[in-house]
Amino acid sequence: MAVPDSDITSEMDYMPVTRSSYGEMLSRLAVTPYPAWGFAASLFATTPHAYRLPLYTPRPLSCMGFGTAMALGGYIILDDDPINGAGFASAWSILYCMANGRRGITQLKPWPAMLSLGAAANALVYGREFFFPDSERTKL
Repeated sequence: MAVPDSDITSEMDYMPVTRSSYGEMLSRLAVTPYPAWGFAASLFATTPHAYRLPLYTPRPLSCMGFGTAMALGGYIILDDDPINGAGFASAWSILYCMANGRRGITQLKPWPAMLSLGAAANALVYGREFFFPDSERTKL
């Protein structure tokens, strides 16, 4: 016995949608330390390579300094202060873009360009959380 098409569509109209949008995903990600720690880990992993190559950008001191600042920003978020941690991580990501962003992209090597794009992504994700806070988002 075949089910009429109208019955199928009426059942599908009431099915809940469980997928979240990209905005919700970014909102949830902005109150976690994982983007900051991921960027810090990639900077720390860059340090040995930067010591071996004299003209490599970013420089080892820059990798260690910005990596430490991003790890601290992630810790601030983990310590139940997502607004201030997001502001700290966003500020240091913007500073990384100002110090190393242009050279990282014009160097035409994939890893420095990915570091610059990672810093820009962190600045956008955490900057949205800091400049446009939402009380519901910080409770997640």
